[in-house]
This record gives sequence, C-alpha cells and structure tokens, in this order.
Amino acid sequence: MTVTAMLRSSCFVLMLALSQGCTPPNAGTPASTPAADTTASTPAAPANGPQVIHTKDGGRMEGELIEGVRTGPWTSYFPDGSVRSRVTYRNGKEEGPTEVFHANGMPYYTGHYHQGLTVGDWVFYDPLGKEVRRVTYDSTGVAQR
Repeated sequence: MTVTAMLRSSCFVLMLALSQGCTPPNAGTPASTPAADTTASTPAAPANGPQVIHTKDGGRMEGELIEGVRTGPWTSYFPDGSVRSRVTYRNGKEEGPTEVFHANGMPYYTGHYHQGLTVGDWVFYDPLGKEVRRVTYDSTGVAQR
C-alpha cells in the first residue's frame, strides 16, 4: 500500500472516529453532551452519573456526567467491544493524555489536551502501527510543525 493510500485510509478512519464521538486534534472545544428533549414542557434537569451513549455504528461511549457536563475518564468502544478511544474530562473539557485506536487495536493517534486545547506532540499511526505524522501544538493549541 502506498503512503498516499495509507493516508487516505487513515483520513477515512479519522472521519469515522470523529463521527462516532472522538474528538479531533485542534478541536479546542468541549465535546457535546446528548441533546435534551426540547419537546418537553419543562426543561429537563442535566444528566448526572454514569452514562452509556450508543453510537450510530453500534459502538458506545461510557463516562460520567455531573450537571450535564462530561467529567473524568470517558472511553469509546467499537461495536465488537474493543476500545476506540480514551480521554479524560475536567469541567467539560478534555484534559490530559488521549489515545485513539484503529479498529484492529493498533494506535491511530495519541496526544495531550490542556483545558480542551491540543498541546504538545500528537503522533499519528497507520493501521500497522507505523508512525506517519507528528504534529506539535503550542500552549494555545496552534500547530507549530
């Protein structure tokens, strides 16, 4: 497989992962929580406690909400139950290391968040685990190289 084909394949996997609840590098915004039922006559109270959110492809995301805000570790799973991604939230924003995996279990990318911003080195891998790209972000979430 050529490098171009691998990158196209990786882009497809990234788009799929993003559509299933993974946060892309450089997003810089808190992940959204499930939408409340707007047809109710009174506003629904924010969700609290452990959550299981089912994704369109049959996978799921698990974590905790406090006052409707993601808090602590969240894990996303493929339909077969294998881990798709891991990230931790503080005050509704990503904080600390994150890892996203290809469907075969190999790392797709790893990086670090600080207050919802991508910071430091983010490393991207092909489905066989070979590093294909490295991007460094400054403390404001701007790519440096």
